[in-house]
Amino acid sequence: MEKKLSTLILALIFSSVLFAQNKEYKKLKSYFDKKNYEKCIESAVKSIKKDKKEVLPPLYAALAYFEQYKTADKKTKNRKIKNALKYAAKAKKLDKKKEIVPQFSEYYGNLKKAAIEYGDDIFYSNNKEKSRFIYDYIAKIYNDTTTQYRNFHPESDNNTPQVGLNTRTEKINQTDESGRRQGFWTKKYPNGVLAYEVRFKNGKPIGEYKRYHENGKINAFLIYDNNGEWADAKLYDDDGKIIAVGKYFGKLKDSTWQYFNNGRKIGEEIYVKGKKEGTSKTFFEDGKVSEEKNWKNGVENGVWRQYYDNGNKRLETRIENNKRNAVYYLYYKNKRLKIRGKYKNDRMDSKWIYYDKKGKVKKEINYVDGIAENQDELDEEEQKLFKQFEQNRKRLKDPKDYINNPYEYMKENGLN
Repeated sequence: MEKKLSTLILALIFSSVLFAQNKEYKKLKSYFDKKNYEKCIESAVKSIKKDKKEVLPPLYAALAYFEQYKTADKKTKNRKIKNALKYAAKAKKLDKKKEIVPQFSEYYGNLKKAAIEYGDDIFYSNNKEKSRFIYDYIAKIYNDTTTQYRNFHPESDNNTPQVGLNTRTEKINQTDESGRRQGFWTKKYPNGVLAYEVRFKNGKPIGEYKRYHENGKINAFLIYDNNGEWADAKLYDDDGKIIAVGKYFGKLKDSTWQYFNNGRKIGEEIYVKGKKEGTSKTFFEDGKVSEEKNWKNGVENGVWRQYYDNGNKRLETRIENNKRNAVYYLYYKNKRLKIRGKYKNDRMDSKWIYYDKKGKVKKEINYVDGIAENQDELDEEEQKLFKQFEQNRKRLKDPKDYINNPYEYMKENGLN
């Protein structure tokens, strides 16, 4: 009887401890679900100190830090991603039976992707050393010795199992019986500098795909999904500065693409499987919109607007199937109308009225099929103005080979 009683007491004690733990861990989940990430981290750290063998507290700390990282400013991003990786590594190490962490595989995948993107931004800047911890954690958590990791740890080439881009122990540039590329592929320029490195599966790139300029600087960094169809892309000029960010579906641009010059966003376009859709924008240095164009199925359709740097409208008209077929308005910086006219089949047509800065009519010109009936009344300044607008109307070119030569694309479009 005494033995049974003592067993019952131990069972009750164990149950109460388990209940207390479950209650505590439910709090973590509750804080996280309510997006109270700071409280979730605070509670998780306390739990870790109480019991250093439990998986859930460091896991929730990692989850919360990662969410904070997504909205963090430049000053705190580094600390947030570092803590997310630190606790993610701790949780994985504690989950010896692999019962909990695998349930969060999507989170771990997203964390790796974000960490690599953040790390590469630092690695290919002038602060390479500050990115070391990123690749150390990636090797620790995912057993992935990336190119950057080997840059910091050259000794790893001979004694570390590699599952990322480095595959010194396997044959490279191989094809299967059907001629499809398989495994790790790499190529060098005639000067010996690495041109690209990528892993293929059944002829399609998977995981990281990196291209380099002939000076060794990164040219393009893409992360493909496991099917080799979708890729997140970052493109760089030959100084290693980022010039474009977007997605590819195969070799077609998709979703939102953003363009940069010296770290400043200068343009934004939306694509659906290679065709422009919706509103594209260009920006002034202060981030204000300088121009807006509208697209449907790769063809310009809708309102075309330009703005002054003070936000006032500069130009407004409509485009139909890549042609101007509407009333055309041009304004002074003080919002007063400067020119009012009409386009027909992309040519100036009918009466065009010119105003001075006070709103008074200066002259009227009649156009037929783009030619002014009284051309001699147009002064030199106005002729120069129209010539400039006709030249500037040139639309942004689609990239001929954007993956291979993004910098040339930017130069061709005057975006550098």
